[in-house]
Amino acid sequence: MKTTKIADNYEDYKGSGVYADLLLDLTFKKAFNPDTQNKVCLIELLNALLEGEIDEPIEDVQSRNKEHNDGSNENRTTIFDLHCVDSKNRKFIIEVQIAKQENIVNRAIYYAAQTVVSQGDRGRGYKYGLDPVITVVFMEFSVFDEQDKYLRKAMLREKDGTRISRTLNFVFVELPKFRKKLEELETNLDKCLYALCHIKELRKMPSKYTGSSFELLFRTAELAKFSKEEQKMIDAAQKAKWDAYAIQSYREQEDARIREEAVRLRAEKARVQAEKSRVQEEASRVQAEKSRLQEETVRVQEEISRQQKEAARLRNENVLICEKQAQLDEMKLNLQKEKLQLAKRLKMSGVPLNELASIFQLSQQELENI
Repeated sequence: MKTTKIADNYEDYKGSGVYADLLLDLTFKKAFNPDTQNKVCLIELLNALLEGEIDEPIEDVQSRNKEHNDGSNENRTTIFDLHCVDSKNRKFIIEVQIAKQENIVNRAIYYAAQTVVSQGDRGRGYKYGLDPVITVVFMEFSVFDEQDKYLRKAMLREKDGTRISRTLNFVFVELPKFRKKLEELETNLDKCLYALCHIKELRKMPSKYTGSSFELLFRTAELAKFSKEEQKMIDAAQKAKWDAYAIQSYREQEDARIREEAVRLRAEKARVQAEKSRVQEEASRVQAEKSRLQEETVRVQEEISRQQKEAARLRNENVLICEKQAQLDEMKLNLQKEKLQLAKRLKMSGVPLNELASIFQLSQQELENI
């Protein structure tokens, strides 16, 4: 089966398909209208989504507010919904959220709570007999962090999973996370979600849908079957949807840029702070080194002063030693003179030279000089 190239913008999309986008207000409400034969598609879809969450399957549905469920002339690109009730008096709110919206879960809770409150009776005998309110939200964007889980079901439960109340029930479908290929479709839910995501790209109905309730989706979405007025409404809604995508894409890119800039600024701030800390540490180190050098300078100056004092003391001692050495030399010279004079007198008195040499420890030269 051939498919058309997926368009990147409205101008590429316009007139290229066989089927209208089911995720537009008018086409969605026609495809799942609870007051026409298409109710079978809605019943099949709700039973598939709520399997295991409701005690009895849905057998029949009808509008709670028919005017609210008709196609609108407004090019609403944020949210539109269906309101219906089944044969068990369970109330259903089916919403389609196109453009990304903050607090989508809280919004669903808020509107579900309004439907609960609207059942109240202010009479004194009111016993709070509330019919279940089931809210189903299809989103063309991701909300939750898990990348592969596209279907979430919630109700009031205990921590161990035991159900406390059947009054409030929620189903959230993140369509961008539904990535099954045509050959991988097995269940009714697979088929319906695939049609919601891809019908606008198809040239004809896949054989897997033959004989299923969802054949009606393809018949309903055939552009050729829409009136000129409806086609104008679809074109306007599709253009508004692409415009919303463009705006959302720009916002997301801008948000991403702002986040990246914020990350960069935080990193820069951290870097500056780290540099400031490093400079402060370096300044502290330099100050400590300066203090150490000052202490070392004082120590060196003290050592120089000590050495200067020691040098002066040594010079003084040297002067004294020199003076004493001179005195000793003079005394030695005088003593030598006296010794030679005594030796000379003894020689003249007839004492032999050899005895004089032995007595006075005289050298041969000194003996000759006597």
